[in-house]
Formats: sequence, C-alpha cells, structure tokens
Amino acid sequence: MSGPLLSIRGLVAAYGNIEALKGVDLDISAGEIVALIGANGAGKSTLMMSVFGRPRPRAGTITFDGHDITGVPTHHVARLRIAQSPEGRRIFPRMTVAENLQMGADAAAHAGEAERAAGLERVFALFPRLRERLTQRGGTLSGGEQQMLAIGRALMSRPRLLMLDEPSLGLAPLIARQIFDAIRTLNRQDGLTVLIVEQNANHALRLAHRGYVMVNGRITLSGSGAELLARPEIRAAYLEGGRH
Repeated sequence: MSGPLLSIRGLVAAYGNIEALKGVDLDISAGEIVALIGANGAGKSTLMMSVFGRPRPRAGTITFDGHDITGVPTHHVARLRIAQSPEGRRIFPRMTVAENLQMGADAAAHAGEAERAAGLERVFALFPRLRERLTQRGGTLSGGEQQMLAIGRALMSRPRLLMLDEPSLGLAPLIARQIFDAIRTLNRQDGLTVLIVEQNANHALRLAHRGYVMVNGRITLSGSGAELLARPEIRAAYLEGGRH
C-alpha cells in the first residue's frame, strides 16, 4: 500500500453551533504508533469519534486504506477492521469477561473459529488476568482489569488500526505501565497500527513514533515523539507541574 493507512484532511466537526474540529489534517502510516495530545476539550476524542461517523463531519475527508469513509455508518467502518477502546472503557458490566470478549469477536465477521481462538489466546498472552477472570462479570473488575478488557474486546475484532482513547485514565502508575507495555508489544510483534489519545503526554510520546498536539480543535504541532518531548513549550504545557 502506498500512502498513509489513515489520512484526515481539512476535517471540520461540530456539536450544534459549537465547532469542535476546525480543519484538522492528520496521517497515520501502517505500523506506526501515533499519539494525539492536548488539554481537555481540545477536540481529541471528537477526532477519534469522527472516524466512526459520530459526529458526522461537516467538511473534510477521512480516508482509510484508500477508501473514503467520511461520515459512513459505524458498522461499515468496523468492517474495515478499525477498532476503538473508548474513554471510560464502556464494557458491558453485567456480562462476563468471556461474553465481553465475544462481543468483540462478533465484530470480526470475516474471522473463522480458528482465528477467533487465536485472537483469544493473543489477548490472554497480553493480559493474563483476563483468563483468571473469564467467568466474572465485567462490572466487578478493578479499573485496570476493565481497561484490559476494553482493549482485549477491541483486539478480538482483529483490527488493522486500533484507536485508544485515554487508556491510562484513572489507573495506578503500575497498571498504566502494563497497558503501555501491551500497546508496545502489539506494535512490535504484530505490526499493529495504533492511534492513542492520552493525557499522560510523557508516556504517550515515549511510546509513539510520531505525535500531534491539538489545541482548540486545531493541530498546532507535529513531529516524532522524541522531538515533541524535547520542545520546551510541550514540557511546560503538558509535562511539568501536573498530572500530564
């Protein structure tokens, strides 16, 4: 494939009269981890959700593997093997871990039983705790276990692009490191392409090949993870004196 796996050009999206994205350009090549950082309300989650057509963009284009997916229904996007682990996890609390993972597998209509079984083992290799909790209801898991389950559910659809929205939010530092280590493993061993929205800019930029900074619905800076970490304005805004 030539060109980016995901290409966003001039994207404008709004909630009513409030314009959340104001002409965003962003590219992700196959095999990359790309981090999107910025303050709360910058438009990061809106950008991610716009890929799934919620909200439907008012202007601009979203292209995945050469296909224009601008504003197409969510289920059509999922069939192209784009998966998301949303902010807040949004697992099914009354379902068991096994049932939650099966919901992810059901999105992979293209996969046979052998592929689904292999996918389940892949999830368990990354997150052994989920195997131990297989018959436990999702709502009774710890926050870290729920985050593992949310990522595992997304992985069961065998995505080509995995989009993670605030995967470390509310987690203890040790658990957050386990999550970031799992993302690194998926990328290095499986070549999985990842877009990560993350307020922990230090971890995100150390993990990512490239990063973008979003301010008030616009991309204001981009570069390699190392380049962005070295910029004094990034350190001042996101790395010093706060939870970022």
